[in-house]
Amino acid sequence: MAYRFALVSLALPVDCPPESVPPAVGGLIAAAWNGMSRAQLVDRARRLDMRASLRVQPGIGPDGLTQFRLTLSFANGSFELIAHVRRVIRRRTGARRQKPSLPPARDIRQQSLF
Repeated sequence: MAYRFALVSLALPVDCPPESVPPAVGGLIAAAWNGMSRAQLVDRARRLDMRASLRVQPGIGPDGLTQFRLTLSFANGSFELIAHVRRVIRRRTGARRQKPSLPPARDIRQQSLF
């Protein structure tokens, strides 16, 4: 049975300095939000001309989080991130559907900060 996951955070691997993040990957990180589904993450990557691949990492992280290795392939090469996700509890049959996770509202005045 396939599980549904919600993104909690994205992180760099331990051996990767923040300065080495390509601009395309930085755009995906800026477009990600807490609660994003796997399908939404893959769709955002596709919109930014990247191909996303998620591979589960062994073990369970803090607070029951699962770690995935997120490999992003794009025209100039590839880049790896660590995605911390939480398993979404399946709803019982007949229950109301949850509202989809939407990106947070962006304040135009803060665009220069990113």
